[in-house]
Amino acid sequence: MSRSKIWKYYDKLDRNSALCQLCEKIIKTCGNTSNLMKHMKTHPLVDLFDDDTAVVRGIYKRRVQEDHKRRMRKSLPYKEESSDFHSELLFKATREAGDIIEVEAHGLAKPALEQHISVQSVDYAWVTPEAAVAGTETVSAEDIIEFEPKEESDEPDRTSIHQEHAVRMPEADNLNLEAPVPILHSFHQHLAFFICRDRQPLQVLQGEGFQHLLKVLCPTYKPPSVAELEGIICREAELQRSKLRRQLAATHSLSLSCSMHTKVEGQSWLELVVHFLEGRQRISRTLSVQSLHDPLTSSQVVDRMERVCQRFDILKSKISCVTTRSSSLLEEAVTSFLGAQHHVPCFANHLNTVLDVVMKRPEISGLCEKVRLYVESTLDSGNHYSQYKLQLDAIQRPLTTYDMLDLYLKHASAHLEEPLPLSPAEIDLCQQLLDLLRPLTSSMRELSRMHYPVASTALPIAHTLINELKQEKSAQHQVIQEIRMFMVQQMEENFEGLEKNIAVAMASLLDPRFRNIPFQTGALVAQYMTQLYDMMQAHVESGEAVVGEDPVSHDNFDVWAAYKSFSLEKQRLINGSNGADADDEIATYFCAGLSTLQAEPIQIWQELSPAHPFLHNVAQRYLHIPSTAEPPTRLFTGEGAAVTEHFAKLNAMDDVLFLADVPKKDWNL
Repeated sequence: MSRSKIWKYYDKLDRNSALCQLCEKIIKTCGNTSNLMKHMKTHPLVDLFDDDTAVVRGIYKRRVQEDHKRRMRKSLPYKEESSDFHSELLFKATREAGDIIEVEAHGLAKPALEQHISVQSVDYAWVTPEAAVAGTETVSAEDIIEFEPKEESDEPDRTSIHQEHAVRMPEADNLNLEAPVPILHSFHQHLAFFICRDRQPLQVLQGEGFQHLLKVLCPTYKPPSVAELEGIICREAELQRSKLRRQLAATHSLSLSCSMHTKVEGQSWLELVVHFLEGRQRISRTLSVQSLHDPLTSSQVVDRMERVCQRFDILKSKISCVTTRSSSLLEEAVTSFLGAQHHVPCFANHLNTVLDVVMKRPEISGLCEKVRLYVESTLDSGNHYSQYKLQLDAIQRPLTTYDMLDLYLKHASAHLEEPLPLSPAEIDLCQQLLDLLRPLTSSMRELSRMHYPVASTALPIAHTLINELKQEKSAQHQVIQEIRMFMVQQMEENFEGLEKNIAVAMASLLDPRFRNIPFQTGALVAQYMTQLYDMMQAHVESGEAVVGEDPVSHDNFDVWAAYKSFSLEKQRLINGSNGADADDEIATYFCAGLSTLQAEPIQIWQELSPAHPFLHNVAQRYLHIPSTAEPPTRLFTGEGAAVTEHFAKLNAMDDVLFLADVPKKDWNL
């Protein structure tokens, strides 16, 4: 018995139901096709006996040869074609979806054509008004099974959005035929992405300027209300949280960064970010931004952290450490939450503090104040050339003060004829100060290259800064000598603490770019090496398999995988001939040369893992740890200060700030 033609418009789900490809309704079949035939009559454009028709998901179109389409367009006058409101609307709406409905106009009188194309929106299907209200030969309500939204899904459930915001047909007089007609639910989703990615308040929709912009760009689009958009963002946030839960459940180790901020009014909020490895990618995602209530206590912070971990099903045993700024409150909270050995100090905050103390010295702050007043007056004068060269510093951002002084000296050297605020002696002092601070400020800019720099870079940067600061230069000003000694003392004290921090030390040791080079205390390196041997011995005795790379398919030969296999054996023979134990992967790892600084450590480990499977497994616990509690740009720059102030206005909108870090590809735009 031949299969009915009706089935090319349906996907069979089971013995008693089928999914309509046009409107995505689930229809009961009851073992026959009667209900399917009845339901298809609600789609009058469909000709069941036309073999030249095809169905693209949600769109019905006819296969027509290109020469026939050209003849059809030529047969209709341009003026008449453009004046047909419904035909133009249908064409533009389907073009937005990626498909075009072709309608054979020849053989149909104009009134019949208008009646045939008169449409209204029902989810994805286009039906005539008569078919929409007819009840004689349509499927009854009990024969239609509506979609039920899933609680957790990899893809966002758009059905609820479609049903809430049906496309409203504008009046013909108000339609701008030159403007594209967007699919409403898709446009709403793009709008939600804009709000979240740029961290804007929902009330931006009510702004006169934003409303004007929308009207100019798309006159037919009616934006959602604040409540509707909040519902869309809330649903998207729950979908993305479900996906993040699955990602975190699959990872074996993760780390957290915790930062606390306080408004001028006194209100505080806590920001918690998770960091983990997924394949060859390091991921950082904001988990929560929550308000804190006075009085602030460590138990209150611990309570917030535990709630977030419960919300995302994060086990404490998976958390390697928590990075925070220098705050006794946060350090006490981490100690209570995980233990003192799991706390990592914010390296960027330490550099920022050292520079801030230097800039606040009376001798230096006096110079800065003179330059600041000069820059303000120059900018207020409207001198565009000077405005391009000079810039003011930001409050509590010492790096911007350094930039202000640097730009001023360059400006002064080019405008010697102008009356300048600093004397030649003060200019010389200022130049020596900038030369002394340049390694420190360059290190701060290097940290700012990454959203969250890895902890393995802290020791190498600190070690380099100490060596640079110890290089004495002749004819240095007495003030500069004092500043240099102060900076050396501060950096050495911090370096000693970093060396003793197990998380930072292990991250550096297991970073193939650094290994054991950026350490000053040999006894500590030996102690860490002993811990690695003890861990490997315990692992061997436990009999657990090392989590390695995914097996390569045998269907396709990989020449570089084969090269890696025999080169590994050759490397073992070479190491054995030099007296080293070929099976001692810890010794061979630290005896090998350093890897290039430009490569990512995670990428390097993909090459090293066959020879050092155990160390590769241990490295996964430490290479995701951040060296800063928040992005360095927010600590160092004036733009970062504006972001922090902007966050203060959004700290009650947890969903917006959570979605701000979601990759664009995960929005399915």
